[in-house]
Amino acid sequence: MKEKLYKKEIRITLIFSVLLLLAGHSASIFVLFPSLQQGTLWGFPTQYIIPILLGWFGIAIICLVMTLVCNKFDDEMEEYVSTLSPENDTPNENTPK
Repeated sequence: MKEKLYKKEIRITLIFSVLLLLAGHSASIFVLFPSLQQGTLWGFPTQYIIPILLGWFGIAIICLVMTLVCNKFDDEMEEYVSTLSPENDTPNENTPK
């Protein structure tokens, strides 16, 4: 169970890191593919409005979803810790031996 939770934590971290990087650096798409700079969206050139929308609203939505997923994961961790018996816990430096 412990290994499963660690793998899930790593997977969550990697997924949201990639999503945040993609949303935050969306202007690079227009540098890599200059043909995408031709159009407009709501009267603004696409190479300006898309990075602004993804940078502001995209990151805000990703962070909201990340918060919900991480809170659910924290609940799973707390549930796992509560199922541990006291003899399985390792004593820390502050507990008397």
